[in-house]
Amino acid sequence: MNPLVDIKIEGTEQLLKGFEKYRKEAKKAIKRGIDRTAIAIESDAKTRLEGGLGGQRRIKTNRLRASTHAEMKMGESHGEYALNETIADNESVAGTNVFYGPFIEFGTKFIKAMSFLGFAAVRQDKLLRQRVEEELNKVTRE
Repeated sequence: MNPLVDIKIEGTEQLLKGFEKYRKEAKKAIKRGIDRTAIAIESDAKTRLEGGLGGQRRIKTNRLRASTHAEMKMGESHGEYALNETIADNESVAGTNVFYGPFIEFGTKFIKAMSFLGFAAVRQDKLLRQRVEEELNKVTRE
């Protein structure tokens, strides 16, 4: 014998609207975590070019260091040497538009490779998830 039970839950529309708010805020939180990581990659890459973080000082004119930057983007493409951090249709880019950036990063038969962007990306990749989690936790506490 299966009794027929009729359950009515009130307030579901408001609940769903609340979840919609979290979805929008969560997307922004993820983007903030990605942006923070891109900025950290930029910082580490510049430090490495200066000879820090185990790098060899590669600054003669400061052009490569000055051109190394982070850009916060939303689904745009880029035409420069860069490393991307992409999650949930959000993108931030750390890179340089100096033509010889890849030669320093990967080396040539005349120049020994010294990864500055790749090194920074690997170093900061470990912290990307932590930053995104921190930003998402801020959303749920509000």
